[in-house]
Amino acid sequence: MSGKQTAIITGASGGIGAGLVEGFLGEGYNVVATSRDASRKLTVSGSLVLVDGDIGKQQTAAQAVEAAINNFGTIDVLVNNAGIFLTKPFTDFTTEDFNSLVSTNLLGFFYITQRTVKEMLKQKSGCVVSITAALADRPIAGENGFGFDDYKGWVEFSDAESRNRVCKRWHSL
Repeated sequence: MSGKQTAIITGASGGIGAGLVEGFLGEGYNVVATSRDASRKLTVSGSLVLVDGDIGKQQTAAQAVEAAINNFGTIDVLVNNAGIFLTKPFTDFTTEDFNSLVSTNLLGFFYITQRTVKEMLKQKSGCVVSITAALADRPIAGENGFGFDDYKGWVEFSDAESRNRVCKRWHSL
């Protein structure tokens, strides 16, 4: 194994996620980047492993964690960046819209964080960073703020014991 720290980044193929991949690589980290189309938008290197898949599926979370452990031996940072936001009014949501929100923004967060924290507990170290929309805490009149972005509060309050045992610091951006 390389001896460098390793980060898993979800929603890694564009926007903030792609910037995070570039930034972590620039700081000397190994990175496991996951998104629905990571291999079409990013280029594999000795320090970058790509996992294509829907983060709302348990298999994608398992593949990302296994890729980090098998390729780099550790997981030091998880950045939960994947998320979707629908711009239409809540009253116009379809069941498919709602299921997409739950799958990506809630289940995706749950699957990858749970698997990663289990590894971090074994290592006795690690850090989880969750990126959410400001609308979860500071709604804007006329904007749909419904998107399960406030899952971060659920984890911060429900799993304080694991958080305190694993993370030297807990970030919520």
